[in-house]
Amino acid sequence: MSVSFSSKTGGFTLIEILIVVAIIGVLSAIVSANYFEAVERADKAACQQNLHTVYSALQSYRLDYNRFPPGDGLADMRSHPDLTVFGCGPAANGYWSGVSLLLTELGYCSEDSLYCPALRRAHYTPVPAYSASGQSGFSGKQIPQWRYLRFAYNSAATDSGGYEGGEQNIEKDLDADIWLVRCLHLDIGQFDKERDIPFPFRVNIDEENPACSWYGEFELTLQGSIRLRPVERRN
Repeated sequence: MSVSFSSKTGGFTLIEILIVVAIIGVLSAIVSANYFEAVERADKAACQQNLHTVYSALQSYRLDYNRFPPGDGLADMRSHPDLTVFGCGPAANGYWSGVSLLLTELGYCSEDSLYCPALRRAHYTPVPAYSASGQSGFSGKQIPQWRYLRFAYNSAATDSGGYEGGEQNIEKDLDADIWLVRCLHLDIGQFDKERDIPFPFRVNIDEENPACSWYGEFELTLQGSIRLRPVERRN
């Protein structure tokens, strides 16, 4: 007696493999989209919390000193309320005054609160300290780019007028539309392509035309309200 076994070896056809790949691609796209949306929501919430903290710190400083602090006009590890250096400011990638480190040095808030978390996370790569930073502790070093992306502050260092004038007279102008702090403030790429930094947050404006995407930043007003300001349109 003999017993014979027959086996049938089956494999995937090319069409079946392509279908599986397509399904995996769709699932990956859905997961990626949900992940990035979740990250952006978290960044938006954290940014608004930082702005609330900065507002409380500024108000506390004002109660103690009867004025807002002057801005920092130079990017450094310490405050520079007495010095403005064009191109090496702590905000707007070097082109604007930043919320003063006096707030952290005097214990009103932590330094982490002075940065938009989305900008800080996206621009962590070191860059050479900007050439105008000779009077800064950053001079001659490789510096994480977020060091030049502190919250922009609508008041200059004292050598440019400080809280008595500067970029915006925030002491005397109590208009609710006057801004106090912004995430980025300037579109530097308009005049310095090497320092182009995109605005951090998507802004839903034209729901009927989703191909037009707007991006912007959070803005803190003198009254303490926070609004999402559309600035940059990308197609």
